[in-house]
Amino acid sequence: MVRQMSYRKKILAVAAVFLAVATIALVKASPETAVSVNPAEVKELESGASFTVDVTVTEAINVYGWQANITFDPGVLSVESVAEGPFLKSVNDTAWPAPKIDNAKGLVLASASLMPPYPLKGVNGTGVLVNVTFTVKSGGSTALHFDAKGTKLRTVIGGVVTPIENYAVHDGNFVGTGGTGFQIPIEILAGVIAAVVVIVVVVVFLVRRRRH
Repeated sequence: MVRQMSYRKKILAVAAVFLAVATIALVKASPETAVSVNPAEVKELESGASFTVDVTVTEAINVYGWQANITFDPGVLSVESVAEGPFLKSVNDTAWPAPKIDNAKGLVLASASLMPPYPLKGVNGTGVLVNVTFTVKSGGSTALHFDAKGTKLRTVIGGVVTPIENYAVHDGNFVGTGGTGFQIPIEILAGVIAAVVVIVVVVVFLVRRRRH
């Protein structure tokens, strides 16, 4: 009898592990999941004009929370207001901390999550996470760029808040009346500069070594 009970416990433990793995796989199962700025491009607005973009999620699976960190050129735009979208609120009450707006550095950080006790399932599908209203300061152009470390989707597995992985992010773009519509994100620019510096150092080292 004892051996039979032990065997049953092992079977249940294996089943629980299998269920957890299957749940995690389900969270990562949609390669179409993406967080985007919508519309993707806003252009030809004069200084002093305002416009609103939506941060949207598409083809989401089992989302319990999110965070969006958007950077921009503070010489071109300033953030006027940030409002939570209906995506999570369509299922349950949400926690909505006061968004962080830093118009001196050019960033806005917003987040929301379902309130515990958590519902059995998170939110699926497509919807608006947050609305951000900008005011145009100059005729230049700037990317509305998602900071990779500060932009997150989250789910809940076994009562534990867990990051969702393998989803795409699509930046937006503002083109002013005097802009070109193209700006390299600061992370890419820094990487290119670092690579050039390394190449120069290596070339100088090799030239000196040949001379000696």
